[in-house]
Amino acid sequence: MIDRLGPDDTDPDWSPDALAADTLDALTITPAQGAALAHGWRDLDIEQIRRLRWHKNLTAHLETLLGYLAPGRTRDQLLAWTSTRRLLP
Repeated sequence: MIDRLGPDDTDPDWSPDALAADTLDALTITPAQGAALAHGWRDLDIEQIRRLRWHKNLTAHLETLLGYLAPGRTRDQLLAWTSTRRLLP
């Protein structure tokens, strides 16, 4: 929606920074942990696979969102997830 209607930093529902912060808050593993688990994901139990899939789904919007974020720590953290996301089942 932000991509189609534009960002609005006065409304948290339309704020790229708020969406970025919410995304980071929801992630329960680091990109490095995700990448390590993804390497042998077929050998993991079903709950771990679900957790990896949840992280993949949760980060589906990052490539679009990154274009709205100013350089900084939040953007860097999410940028790390874009490469990890490709590895997840």
